[in-house]
Amino acid sequence: MSQLEFMFAHAPASLVILVVTVSVSILAFRSRTVADRLLLYPWKMFRGSQYERIFTYGFIHADFMHLLFNLIALYSVAMYIEAAAGTFRFLVIYLVSMVLAAFPPTLRHRNNEAYRALGASGAVSALFFSGMLYFPTAKVMLLFLPIPLPWPLFAVLFIAGSIVGAKKNWGNIGHDVHLYGAISGLLLTIVLDPSSVTNFLEGVGLQ
Repeated sequence: MSQLEFMFAHAPASLVILVVTVSVSILAFRSRTVADRLLLYPWKMFRGSQYERIFTYGFIHADFMHLLFNLIALYSVAMYIEAAAGTFRFLVIYLVSMVLAAFPPTLRHRNNEAYRALGASGAVSALFFSGMLYFPTAKVMLLFLPIPLPWPLFAVLFIAGSIVGAKKNWGNIGHDVHLYGAISGLLLTIVLDPSSVTNFLEGVGLQ
């Protein structure tokens, strides 16, 4: 069975999210008006009651490279998590984490007219930490670090990198959104599926 066939059979929501994210992102690339209306912009959220931005920002991207990076990450894990957790849990983890990841920055920057954010990175980070609970013995390989890492080790490095990156403001990247997304994905998976904790502990030899 090919990965595409697997998605049709076991991960339909993952396929829909991929298609919607690509479609909306391309639409935003072609229309600055659309992009400006959908991105996370706390200044306008609190002054124009445009609270839907805390959700819509996750479906648009800055450019094709930004989109491609998130699509590769999403494609590599989403279908397997949906198959393991079930479509309903998967959707809750992905969509709610998208909102929770943006919530602290939204409050912190509500009076900052210059702050804007966009991209699916927060929700994708949530999936990586959800996946760690379901597949603790699997390995993860990053595009910029082509070395397979045990999933729990990757999680530790990801958290450390996000904390340091946020403090030092590395690049034009929402490290804080990544961090909050990762924490949200982990906690939501535990709440929605407590057996995932047992699965993780057994996988790493702690139970």
